[in-house]
Amino acid sequence: MHPAAESSHAKGRSPCTTASPSLTGGISPWLVLVMVVALALAVWPTLSYPLTRDQGAYAYIADLIRQGGVPYRDVWDLKPPAIYWMYSLSFSLLGRSELAVRGFDVLYTLATGAFVYLLAQEAFSDRRIAIGSAWLYAFGYHWFLHYYSLANPESFMAPYLLVAAWGLSRGLRCRDLRCMLVGGFAGGLAFWFKPTAGLTVLVLCCWLWVSAFRGSDAKISLGKATLALAVGAASALLVGVAALYGRGLSELVQLWRTYGSASYVGARGLALGDGPLAVAEVILGYVSDWQLLIWPTGAAVWSILRCWLRRQDGQSGRMTVVALLGATLGMVFVQGKYFEYHWIPVLAPASILTSFAVVTVWEECRSGVSRLSRPGMSCAFVIMTIAGLLALSASDRLADYRRTVAHARGVLSDEAYYAAFDIGKDFSHVGSIAAASYIRQHTSADDTVLIWGAEPLVNFLAARRSPTKYIFSYMLRCDQEDRRCEERRRDLMDEVQSKPPLYVALVDNDANPLSPAGSRSELTQFPSLSQWIDSDYRFENQVDDYLFLRRKA
Repeated sequence: MHPAAESSHAKGRSPCTTASPSLTGGISPWLVLVMVVALALAVWPTLSYPLTRDQGAYAYIADLIRQGGVPYRDVWDLKPPAIYWMYSLSFSLLGRSELAVRGFDVLYTLATGAFVYLLAQEAFSDRRIAIGSAWLYAFGYHWFLHYYSLANPESFMAPYLLVAAWGLSRGLRCRDLRCMLVGGFAGGLAFWFKPTAGLTVLVLCCWLWVSAFRGSDAKISLGKATLALAVGAASALLVGVAALYGRGLSELVQLWRTYGSASYVGARGLALGDGPLAVAEVILGYVSDWQLLIWPTGAAVWSILRCWLRRQDGQSGRMTVVALLGATLGMVFVQGKYFEYHWIPVLAPASILTSFAVVTVWEECRSGVSRLSRPGMSCAFVIMTIAGLLALSASDRLADYRRTVAHARGVLSDEAYYAAFDIGKDFSHVGSIAAASYIRQHTSADDTVLIWGAEPLVNFLAARRSPTKYIFSYMLRCDQEDRRCEERRRDLMDEVQSKPPLYVALVDNDANPLSPAGSRSELTQFPSLSQWIDSDYRFENQVDDYLFLRRKA
């Protein structure tokens, strides 16, 4: 049993009550200061990060909702609605801007760190591990992830997954069905960010059954616990249904039925080759980037599993963190795209397990110093390895900090600064800004602009609505004899012909996994739209990768 738990029992307290150590848990104030400064340095560059294609879509839809629009009725996107609600909340709190999204994301990540702390404290009953876990999550989120991965559904659903794991762990330890109910409810809420979150609830349910059959640290009625989890999850699903009822629910169901996820599942991700070696190459790339967390996490999992298999007491809560790690990894592999933001939920359990490994090593080093008056070779090796990984990680970020400092001082222009955020030939933020500026200069607030591609970010930056709900051209790609796709195309033609936009913008160099050939090639396969544009619009100007055609009338 963990020493903190032994102390609790020794003093006659309930196993569900813990002592109240100091706020910093015995951590040196100087170390706390270093952690705060390091976190601030990690956060600072992210505040000036621009939005990219996916984030631009969320921002556009959130802005439409704030103006009275209805998601899935006035704009089509496959994501569940919670991500739009988060963006809408950020605009309400911090104003309508890219900075508002980034600032809200920072605040949200810090709040998520509090839930990381909650789960770590529940699992390990050690304030040092809990504080280290929360700090590692917030630091790693801003340090390891690239700008295009932040403020995505995976990051916003992280606290709900943590509460789901906390509810299961505490429910097992305290024989408290209310905690199970809260955990299931939180897991259900995570579904409204991304349906794959349901896998986490299933894995936690499986862990509940395994724990019950093995004989957990605290006995609990298996049937009642499972029912509490199920009722909590179902209640959260009903809350989302109630929030959408009459405000996009039927349209969302229709969208998933008529378009569904077949195109998304069929689209290729980062593993562009065939076979397991292509997948392994992508995964090893993330291992290289996340080494500061990967190796300590692996050591912690090995240690916890070994103790659990030996049926040592006090492992149920720790195994819940391991179960959460497995569930979040399962979410990544089920999606099969391996994009960086898909790995964000893994960051939370990895941070907890890394903190556990670091504190354990530190305790072993301290005992070695007191016993031998000098650290052992293994302790010195671990410290040198961590220091080396820190140095390598910092060297990879130096160029980013030089660019950020130069931009803050006015030495680097906005155009030069944002040019660094281009994603090959796939996305250009400089081009998005230029296109949005051109639209604002040549249109009024009531004019609409049809962008044939996947660039709703331009509509958001220009504050101009699209004349159609089909803001992504890839949703109008048709295979042979695709009746539903033909219906969507006729629907688009009815919308743009009844309320013609002032401008049509055609986009070059916008190939993406869902549109591998680019939107211009797809236009040639949509003859009715192509002919309508040719007859009613004339070319006016090209701005970056955007060809602007103005209505002749």
